[in-house]
Amino acid sequence: EQLPVFVYYTPLPVNGFELDPQETSRTYLFVTSIDSEQARAKRSFEYASNERHPDQIWSSHVSLWNDVWSNGRVEIVGDDELQRQINSAFYYILSSLPSLSTRSEHKQFYGLSPGSLSRGGLVGEDYAGHSFWDTETWIYPSVLLFYPKFPWESARTGVDVTPYGYLVIATYQQHITGDISFAARQYIAATGDRKWLMSEYGGDLVYETARFWASRVVYSNEKKKYEILTVLPPDEDARPFKNNSVFTNAVASYSIQLAHRVSCITKKVVPQHWLDIASNLYFPFDNATQTHLEYDGFDLKNTIIKQADVVLLGFPLMWPMNKEVRRNDLLFYEPLTRASGPAMTWSMHTIGFLELNDFDKAQQVFRRAYETYIWTEIPEGLGAVNFITGAGGFLQAVIFGYGGIRLTLDQLEVMPPPRLPNQAKKLIFHGLKYHGAILDLTIDNQNYHIDVRKMDTNISMSLVYEYEQEQFPLTNNIRLSYPINTRLVIRPSMHLCA
Repeated sequence: EQLPVFVYYTPLPVNGFELDPQETSRTYLFVTSIDSEQARAKRSFEYASNERHPDQIWSSHVSLWNDVWSNGRVEIVGDDELQRQINSAFYYILSSLPSLSTRSEHKQFYGLSPGSLSRGGLVGEDYAGHSFWDTETWIYPSVLLFYPKFPWESARTGVDVTPYGYLVIATYQQHITGDISFAARQYIAATGDRKWLMSEYGGDLVYETARFWASRVVYSNEKKKYEILTVLPPDEDARPFKNNSVFTNAVASYSIQLAHRVSCITKKVVPQHWLDIASNLYFPFDNATQTHLEYDGFDLKNTIIKQADVVLLGFPLMWPMNKEVRRNDLLFYEPLTRASGPAMTWSMHTIGFLELNDFDKAQQVFRRAYETYIWTEIPEGLGAVNFITGAGGFLQAVIFGYGGIRLTLDQLEVMPPPRLPNQAKKLIFHGLKYHGAILDLTIDNQNYHIDVRKMDTNISMSLVYEYEQEQFPLTNNIRLSYPINTRLVIRPSMHLCA
């Protein structure tokens, strides 16, 4: 089924713009109205063009954006250039999301395309407006804590619409199923939204994803482990397919674990066999170098990869590993990543090196994450433009890297590293949302402060905070202040399934 689209717009003046001799300025109004119903598109166009003065439209535009920024933003004190990059990253992502205020009928939201709302560069560089795993892994986490809302490549219908030349990717890159489940995990962790879990959307999504992975494994008598064979990992250069993608196996395990964790709410019991699978999946690992292998048979010396893959185990997955393995994964895969790879790779390296207190290295890869891209898919302005996948990765480096924020099913952790990005003197996260609470986090070179701006009294479960093994209730209008590089935990007073 084709979706009709009707566009009304103000044409550009044929003869250009001219000012009269006595004029110093003139305001022109250009209006674009788009809708699937022609009458509504025309009505909205005429409303903006004829019924409202240009100054009113401009002031309304400014007012609505002020509402957006007051609802959630990141402020950098002492580095205007970095502030501009952060603002632009948020702007391009938020501009691609549905408006909360519109004269058109609200419609189902189908996901974000890596190319945002842009047409892109050359044909084939704009991702055709389709939604990829970029939405769940790269873009969604960067806005979740500020704006908590909620098929491999899909468009309006949700049906797979992968172009013919890329069918091998659609067939084997099955980690997207686990990526969607992990995004659901993050949403539940941030909001505790039980109604969503009890609905057919949330509960079924979580359970059926787990069922898929339980059906996808085979047992290896040789390894005494479960395997997932014939897949394509996030590193799309590993074509046509590989066995035991370490990232795929990790998100598969998490998918099953999530279904079990929320079963008291969904009333969907996870069979013990599924839990055995989740606990006994095979993870390729090189004992000599103490490094995860991207897949079975991966050559750590001679294989070039497209983008972050193994390093995603450390973040966002936070898969359990010691610091030696975490460091080795970062150091081994950095030189193997091709120079033309996408920007978000270096954002994940930034977070990793900050975890390990290697601040100079973190600063180096942080600048690499955005300075040569702004905001294109690959360096030097090539690939998709307005590449919000890269913008999302960059924001994650700021929020989860320099902000030291970690979100799990049980709690929100804050432990800012003792180093701010670039020339920044202060880093402020305005309007963080967690289980109905609105928080401001301010970080300087010595301390960090959390101001509780608002608590949602309609939520039955209260929040507590823990610092150095002491626990206190989280209440309205309090300020918590602690030395940098120390850990604060905020969590519900009861577990998800108590």
